[in-house]
Amino acid sequence: MILTYIIIATLAVSLLSLIGISLFFKRKYSQKIMEATVSLAAAVLLGNVFFHMLPEIVEESIHEGFDFQIFSVWMLGSIVFFFFTEKYLHWHNCRHQQDHEEHQHDEKCVHPMGINILIGDGLHNLIDGMAIAASFMLDVQLGVLATLAIVLHEIPQEIGDFSLLLYAGYTKIKALFWNLASALMAVIGGILTYFYAQNDYTQLILTTIAAGSFLYIAMSDIMPHLHNEKNKHYKSQVVWFIIGLILIYSVNKFMTFGDIHA
Repeated sequence: MILTYIIIATLAVSLLSLIGISLFFKRKYSQKIMEATVSLAAAVLLGNVFFHMLPEIVEESIHEGFDFQIFSVWMLGSIVFFFFTEKYLHWHNCRHQQDHEEHQHDEKCVHPMGINILIGDGLHNLIDGMAIAASFMLDVQLGVLATLAIVLHEIPQEIGDFSLLLYAGYTKIKALFWNLASALMAVIGGILTYFYAQNDYTQLILTTIAAGSFLYIAMSDIMPHLHNEKNKHYKSQVVWFIIGLILIYSVNKFMTFGDIHA
């Protein structure tokens, strides 16, 4: 019965990835919405790192007696890994198209940021699934509360992820498919935790890697776009960025349940 609850809860969280397509369905409004949600996404990524992930890593490492320096090395390694991955993918994908100019008008170069987003968010969703499963294994009511907290936490995240995939050059259908595939990692995390229990050290390593990816994507890919001189919507960008920070801070401040990863 507990496994059924875990699967239903993690599947419900995963289906939040579909929320993005409803906002971007109408082409008439999709560009304006994307401008706003890209700013929101930057704030959500940074807010997740500084309001949630880093405090959790520090708190757990102290509580469990882990060496925090190990996690800082993992975070730096994550940033370096995503940097080299993006450089390689950008060179490989876009250079290939430049060598075949006759296809330049038919194919669009997809920014490798999209792949980095999917990897980082996949790890984050895996951790969410582990948290939900661990909560249900302690108490069903606690599992429901944890799922609610993660749902509130994931709504702006999923909207932001979908807009970033569109910004990276994915079509709406491909963005929807890959965002859903990444979100379903929560189900896998929940099932694995149910059968193999929870390893605090491994979970912190995954959190650290995800935090590094979020930092890299926000600072390297999104911020330069927001500073683009051709972008005239700077006022709305600032507003949505601040809204995103306030939203993530509020969720992490008021929806925290002990050791539950929200």
